[in-house]
Amino acid sequence: MSSSDRRRFSSLSSRLLAGVGLVLALFALQVPSAATATGPVDLDGAYIVDRSSVLGSRAGEVQDALDDLSADESVNLFVVYVDSFTGVDDRQAWADDTAIKNDLGVNDVLLAVATDDRLYQVSVDPGFALDDAQLSRLATTSIQPSLRENDWAGAAINTATGLGELLRGDDLSAPVIAPGQETANGSGGGSTVLTWILGGAVVLVAAIVGLVFLRRRTKASAESARSRGSGPSQEDLDRQVGRLLVQLDDATASSEQELGFAIAQFGDDATATFAQTLESAKQKVRESFALKQRLDDSTPDSAEDRRAWSLRIIDLCTKADAELDAQAEAFAALRELEKNPQPALDAIATGVAAARQTAPRAASTLASLTARYEPHALATVIENASQAEKLLSYADATARAVPDLVAAGRASEAAVSIQRAQGAVAQAGVLFSAIDTQATALQSAVASLTSAIGEASSDTAEARALLSTPSGAARGAELSPLIAQLEAAVAQAQTSGPSDPVAALQSLQSANGPLDAALAVEREKAQRLARTQEQLSRTLAAASGTISAVKEYVVTRRGAVSVDARTRIAEAERLLTEAYGLQTTDPERALASATQANRFAQTADQSARIDVDAYSPPSSRGWPDDDGDSAALGGLLGGLFSGGGSTRRSSSGGLFGGSSGWGGSSRSSGSSRSSRSSGSRRSSSSSRSGGRRGSGGRF
Repeated sequence: MSSSDRRRFSSLSSRLLAGVGLVLALFALQVPSAATATGPVDLDGAYIVDRSSVLGSRAGEVQDALDDLSADESVNLFVVYVDSFTGVDDRQAWADDTAIKNDLGVNDVLLAVATDDRLYQVSVDPGFALDDAQLSRLATTSIQPSLRENDWAGAAINTATGLGELLRGDDLSAPVIAPGQETANGSGGGSTVLTWILGGAVVLVAAIVGLVFLRRRTKASAESARSRGSGPSQEDLDRQVGRLLVQLDDATASSEQELGFAIAQFGDDATATFAQTLESAKQKVRESFALKQRLDDSTPDSAEDRRAWSLRIIDLCTKADAELDAQAEAFAALRELEKNPQPALDAIATGVAAARQTAPRAASTLASLTARYEPHALATVIENASQAEKLLSYADATARAVPDLVAAGRASEAAVSIQRAQGAVAQAGVLFSAIDTQATALQSAVASLTSAIGEASSDTAEARALLSTPSGAARGAELSPLIAQLEAAVAQAQTSGPSDPVAALQSLQSANGPLDAALAVEREKAQRLARTQEQLSRTLAAASGTISAVKEYVVTRRGAVSVDARTRIAEAERLLTEAYGLQTTDPERALASATQANRFAQTADQSARIDVDAYSPPSSRGWPDDDGDSAALGGLLGGLFSGGGSTRRSSSGGLFGGSSGWGGSSRSSGSSRSSRSSGSRRSSSSSRSGGRRGSGGRF
């Protein structure tokens, strides 16, 4: 630009600034109010804070929706409308700081909406019942469509409806939307024709003169601000994605070659788990490259999509890297056994001798239990002593055969045999321990059953007394069948309880629950809470004992037990953990969770025993003899010999951490696992304060 051009531009800029100042002054006189920036707010005990004045007459509808959600699901929704989120780095931090400032708990949800910035954010406690994927579906299905149509009240109502549906396990319904005005501040007030004429003229000239000079700078500044506000820039993510993909692709290729050497050296059985791990890593590589192609193609993508895909690639690569490294450690241990087997053989001999010293006491305990309890009560441990002895015999015979294998030059086969013997000794110890665990659980059940019978009898007496009152007589059709059902359960528990206390206790509690719930409306809150806590304590103990027994049964027979039993016991453990977490804050929900945990554990027990009864091993390869015990040992040892894992990283790379013992293959330093850095998994939302989580975005 010449000096004269610069002078003309400077003069014009000065006039433009003066004109803009005049327009701003006129607007300041004409417009009664303007948008206000707001930091994290104090709710002051309110469920709805409307700083933007967008709800108007519909505030009552929003409050009704919030009340319904609280009554139906025991979840409190708080809604905040402000013009802008200020005082923090981003919308997630604003919502989280507001939640923390107001001591929102596990069952409290905050929806924050910046009406002028057109941003929103949902913030929940890390322990909230819905996961991140469900919160994301809630945002895109129930919240965003309402906000895009300026249905401010509808956004809160549809959020409450969607939360209830997700918490009940239902599909999200289509939101009901009533389009509205953009914001209350957006309508202005009392502008004159002169104001608009002057303003329009100045803005038009400014747009023509400034467009060429400011467009690129404004765009670059906006991109830079967005990057700074949400963690690493997209450019940084792109570099990390490219580096991780290249390293992981090289590692899987090298690992696939090394797997072939391992199969040839150690056999299919010893490498089965490692083959599955490699296939899982390859699947993650394929998914990652598909996402990278979407990032690189010519189709325009939103900034949020690009960021989400990049973070997904980093997450997939990091997980696959960890899986490969874990298996590398296991094969390092196997190679160490191949080089120096004697310390492991000495440890096996010591372990077998120690376990056999335990065997008489375990057998005596089992005999005592058999004399006192029905077979059904001992189903998970009745064969443990005999099965443990078979495992110890197997371990002893296998270890004794190792020196001959080494002398014959079959060091790889000897290493696999040592690992199998080690596993058999460890599993025999678990079988012996399970007998003591079951004895303790049965003793506890007997004590709990006595208390439960007394409580049930008290409930039936209370219910019968209630029937003699006018209010109780009106509920006779409801209460009479429940009383009869519980009285029958008490009689059955008194008869069969001493010989099968766990089953009797569970049956009694199932019958007592409905009557207890029916009587709850007639009891004082403090009394009901005390009774619930007492019942919860017994139920937690019963559920814990049942889960422990079933888990030990599954672990020691995992070669025969299918995914169904494992799924049920995992769900039982989750529910039991949930019950313990709610024990002090919400004992009624804790009791429901503990009762469900008991039911899932019983289902897992039945499923596991069916699997074991039906088990047929694929072959007897690797057993010291084939005298008919191969099938039983297959169920006990199956899945045990495919290697273990470790979280320690290998220094050589690949699936098996090196190749010195496998055909001389080597890996270049470019694919060395020790040279790779792990990318941390990040959410697509902004950084989180206070450990909270949520979902949000722009609408």
